[in-house]
Amino acid sequence: MKLHELVKRIGDDLPIELVSDQDNVGLIVGNYDDECERMTLAYELNCGVLDEALKSHSNLVVTYHTPLFRPKSSFTSSVSKPDPLFEAARKSINVFAIHSALDVIKEGLNFDLAARLGLNKIKFLSPMKSMLFKIVVFVPASHSDKVREAMAKAGAGRIGNYYDCSFVAEGKGSFVPTADALPYVGQTGRFERVDEHRLEMIVEKSLVGPAVNEMLKVHPYEEPAYDIYPLMNNSAEYGFGAIGELDEPVPLRGFLSHVKKIIGTDFIKVSHSPDVNVKKVAVSVGSGVSFYKEAVHCGADIFVTGDVKHHDFREAQSHGPVLADATHQGTERFLPDVMFKVLKKTFSDSVAIEISEFKTINAITI
Repeated sequence: MKLHELVKRIGDDLPIELVSDQDNVGLIVGNYDDECERMTLAYELNCGVLDEALKSHSNLVVTYHTPLFRPKSSFTSSVSKPDPLFEAARKSINVFAIHSALDVIKEGLNFDLAARLGLNKIKFLSPMKSMLFKIVVFVPASHSDKVREAMAKAGAGRIGNYYDCSFVAEGKGSFVPTADALPYVGQTGRFERVDEHRLEMIVEKSLVGPAVNEMLKVHPYEEPAYDIYPLMNNSAEYGFGAIGELDEPVPLRGFLSHVKKIIGTDFIKVSHSPDVNVKKVAVSVGSGVSFYKEAVHCGADIFVTGDVKHHDFREAQSHGPVLADATHQGTERFLPDVMFKVLKKTFSDSVAIEISEFKTINAITI
């Protein structure tokens, strides 16, 4: 399929737009008119990944970490210091970054890690806010169901495990058509009152436009009246981190040994004495220490993340939950499997998907 079709399909299934304001995700380098038959999934972009993509005739690399983490004023490359983005553009390889869009979904990295650690009753540690809007439209009672059905097909009215959710209140609408109007009911220059329904439906931010467009297609009025309200509700579908419970309380030492075995690391740094028990566990893959306060608020016994600094450990000692640094890469160990599963669901067999053999660049321990 064309690259623009592929990008749209990813955006339809993953919250790219929801996280784009705080993360550099989406198409980083690309020609929207390119035909794409194969994509290569990579932890991050490097020249080894590009060479691998060329050999397998893949002209799209989907990375987890964005290759443009910091703004750049120029792109230059040489044999001794090759720039992966410059080389990607030169070799006509498109690059798409997925990053936090894969973190904030239930099928993403945080829920996956929580499940692998044996947690039950998993939910978001920090649900996203301001991701929901309410569309209120005033419609003749005779067309209320038709408008509701159209908006529902566009994704409005989804609340948790329920869909086609709405609220309707009866009332009277009034108006006076001008000489240039083509009213569905009423006469030019005459005051009219009509039995109407106030129809309310919740919709995710990315689906506001489609829901409004579908509503306008079936609404009988020439100039429908509608309102769009931003909400501060916690999102049921998107959030950061994950929190859940073990079947039974276990000693901290035993739990940390379990974590090390699962993620394949030799050590984990902790802020507290190992002589405690843990049952309620919070996780945030990568650099998630900023969500430690949410772990405190949720009553977690331990918070597992990566990239913890000295002062983070010191502050954690006075708050309660054990702060554990299982390393950035360790907490993201299962990224290839998770990204493959999510994108395979999106594209089925329409685009071939392969996982790169190249890993992230590691610091050298001497």
